[in-house]
Formats: sequence, structure tokens, C-alpha cells
Amino acid sequence: MKKRIFMTGASGCIGHYIAESLIQETDHDLYLLVRDPSKLKFDWQARDGIKIIPGDLQNIEDFKELLGEEINVAILAATAWGGREISYEINVNKTISLINLLNPELCEQVIYFSTASILDRNNQPLPAAEKFGTDYISTKYACYTELKKQPLSPKITTVFPTLVFGGEKNKPYSHISGGLPEVFNWINLIRWLKADGSFHFIHAKDIATIITYLVNHPPEIPQDL
Repeated sequence: MKKRIFMTGASGCIGHYIAESLIQETDHDLYLLVRDPSKLKFDWQARDGIKIIPGDLQNIEDFKELLGEEINVAILAATAWGGREISYEINVNKTISLINLLNPELCEQVIYFSTASILDRNNQPLPAAEKFGTDYISTKYACYTELKKQPLSPKITTVFPTLVFGGEKNKPYSHISGGLPEVFNWINLIRWLKADGSFHFIHAKDIATIITYLVNHPPEIPQDL
């Protein structure tokens, strides 16, 4: 069945791979909320059904009608990286606002990107992440705890990426790839490796494959991945 998907964060590294996968592997309608459309390097005109919506989470209420009357799946990959006030506003307040603008009877799934940095070694939420983490980490922890209180909680799948590699000619590099230029020659090999301890590598392309599968096969119960 054809679905209508609302996505934030499409201009980022992971977002590029997800958007491209959904464009190439599905016929779903895509609504991509993008603050700066000029940053999009994938071909969003490759087929019909792809709409670029200039804007950001700061004014998410402007899209109340679209979210409440059209959207079947929401993919929330946008984030604010620093500055306590703006990080909390975007990563917590506006993210929760977006979720609550969705129609529970129409929306079948929300896929929310968190971070593995808020989890302990047993993959359980780590309270110290909120108290001692960076603005980014502490607000991601705060949002995750708030998600459990929302009416749409049973339909939320939370993704916890660890060390994400990715980037190429038509996609921006991830933070870790961008900081290590010499890694580019190894990026296709790294996606198959795992580091010792709790640090695990994953390539953005593999994340996109997982997200595309989830879009087409919504879990019957909440999932933390």
C-alpha cells in the first residue's frame, strides 16, 4: 500500500541515504522538511510523489494540517547539536510537538532517531546521560523519556545509532567520517567490522536499508533498535 511519509533531517548524512533508499526502493509519497533545500545532493526529482517543504522544527506547527490529515509514517532524523536552549527546544519540545500533531488513527508508525550514547552496556537508558552528557546527549535522553508518555508511544520505533560512517560524492559525510579524511578509502570495508567493547560501527547505507524495511513492515509493538 502506498504511504505518505513525513521526514525531518533529510539534508544530513543519514537522511540522504534514507531519502535515496525510499525514492529508489518504494513508490511512497515523501514530504521532506528541509531548512536549506540547496543542501540536498540526492535527486529528489527522480520520480513523482516527492515534495520538498522549506522549513524546520521551529515552525512545525505550520504543518499541522499536513501532519494530522495526510501522514502515515514520520521519520524524525533532524537534531540540534549544541547550545542548551536550542537543543532542548528542537530535540525535545518540537520533536514531541510534531509527534502530537500526527493523527493516531492515520499514522501507523513513528521512527525516531536517538543515540546509543544514552544507553548503558545492557542497552538500558542511562540517567547519567541526562545529568552529565553534552547538550545533544542530555536532550536526546530527555526526549526518549518523554516519548514513553505520549499517546502515540505504542507506534514509536526508536533507533540508537552508534558510530556512523557514510558519505560520498552526492551525500554529505557523517561527523565521524568528516573528521577522518583517511577513512574514505576504507568506508566500504568498515561497514562490516565491529570494534571491541561497546563501540559498534554501522554505515549510513545499512541504516537506510533498515528504515526502508521498517516503513514497509511496521512493528506490531514498540521497538528499540
